[in-house]
Order: sequence, then structure tokens, then C-alpha cells
Amino acid sequence: MKIFEKNILIRFAHCDPAGIVFHPQYFVIFNGVVEDFFREELGVSFVDMVKSGVGLPVAGIHCDFTAPSRVGDECVARLWVERLGEKSVRLAMTLHAKDELRLQMTETLVCVGRATSQGPLGSLPIPSEMAQKFRLYLADPAAVKPLELRA
Repeated sequence: MKIFEKNILIRFAHCDPAGIVFHPQYFVIFNGVVEDFFREELGVSFVDMVKSGVGLPVAGIHCDFTAPSRVGDECVARLWVERLGEKSVRLAMTLHAKDELRLQMTETLVCVGRATSQGPLGSLPIPSEMAQKFRLYLADPAAVKPLELRA
């Protein structure tokens, strides 16, 4: 199982007047991590997906904030696949500063086709080439237990 890692610098713009990350900013940060994962590891950009008429919008997020992050913190985001279905994928993600867990979350993405004059967005099977690449990051349930989230 592979784990995608990305260095994250907590910036002033991420923080509230108390000097800690304003919680919605974590979703912006992790959307960037997911976008980088798709481009760098799956070989497809979000722009390419839109042009092809296929997308993987977020259907659900579960998140625990475990410790605050502050301006200047150097963190590492980690992403792997917790579950891969025919039409959806659940990503597991964490953010650490050194050995301290700051955040853990799961995000479920559903594969859809573009709305057309024939009908609205509809779920589709994940393209086989993409599914093969997701499998490289799929956690073995015998070796890696799913994130235990309070949310």
C-alpha cells in the first residue's frame, strides 16, 4: 500500500484572529492535497476530468480536529484509499506536525457523468485505469484499520 504525502505550510491566511487554523481552511487545504494526488499519482487533473465529462465530487466528509495548527507550522498531509467501490472511493487523510496528529478525516467521492440535455448528473463506474491506480493506495484491512473518527 502506498501513501501519498504532501508538505503543508500553515499560512497566515489559514488562521483566525486567535492565530489557529480556522476549521473550514482545512477543507481548502485538503482539497488541494486531493487535487495534487489526482494530478501527480492518478495522472489526471481536475480540469481534464471536467473536459472529459467525468467528475468525482465529494459526497461526504467526516473529520476530527485533534490539535490546533498555527501560523508557520510545517505539517505533512497523508492520503490513502480506505475503501474502493465500483462507483465511489473513500479517501483517508491525516495532517501531522512532527509526531502530533492535528486532523484526521475521510472523504467519500462519487464518480459522476456530466449533466446533459438528456438528464442530470448520474453516477458512473470509476474508469478502470483510474481504479487501478487507486488500488495502489488501497489499505489492506488486515494491516491498516480504518480511521476511528468521533465525527
